[in-house]
Amino acid sequence: MNKIKALRISEDDFFSIRLSLEEALINAIRHGNKNNPDLSVEVDVEYAKDKLIMQVKNQGEGFDFQHLADPTQAENLDKLSGRGIFLIRNMMDNVEFTGQGRVIKMVKLLKGGPR
Repeated sequence: MNKIKALRISEDDFFSIRLSLEEALINAIRHGNKNNPDLSVEVDVEYAKDKLIMQVKNQGEGFDFQHLADPTQAENLDKLSGRGIFLIRNMMDNVEFTGQGRVIKMVKLLKGGPR
């Protein structure tokens, strides 16, 4: 918590960062690596002057990130999964997939918190 205050991350930004990282990790483990304990997940975090850059990479086969079902559509509302990437895209300022969907890069522009 001290480092968060030192970086002056607002509570709203912290919530968005934490939720997005959790969702990316869950997707990497559950969907990317198919819960295979022999496969690893790599996380890189970089802090620049006014932004936080996080990258999560799995060792799975990848997925078609350009054709995802919209979880807000009526036919998808009752599904138990399919909201993680939607949440990430709405909470982060920039989201990119590479490596056939095995790598997600998330950027959050920091507004800062109370001084």
